[in-house]
Amino acid sequence: MAELKYLPAGIRLHLKEIIYKLTDDLSKYYYFHFEDIPTGLKAEKILKKENIKSIPTPNEIFEDCGVTILTTEKELIKKLLDKEKINYEIWIIENKKFKKIEGDLTAKSCKI
Repeated sequence: MAELKYLPAGIRLHLKEIIYKLTDDLSKYYYFHFEDIPTGLKAEKILKKENIKSIPTPNEIFEDCGVTILTTEKELIKKLLDKEKINYEIWIIENKKFKKIEGDLTAKSCKI
């Protein structure tokens, strides 16, 4: 379970994920995964003016918790994150399974 200070963000992300799953095909996006919750929230804030979606990190990417950014604009988002020196991995859904295509993070546990 994530630290309690991240609980409101987690609830917000889960609600957004439900809406996205009902209204969009999430398999068409690039999934940007970050090493921890604070980094994911920072990336979300930096990228809020871009065409992104943010959701809790899918268990297939990281079994603990986290923030994942979804986008169809991979190169633009990479450029903006690299400018801010934010580390990430990029995943896609291929044949109904998650596949990492870039990056190599050691994600930190958020269990308390």
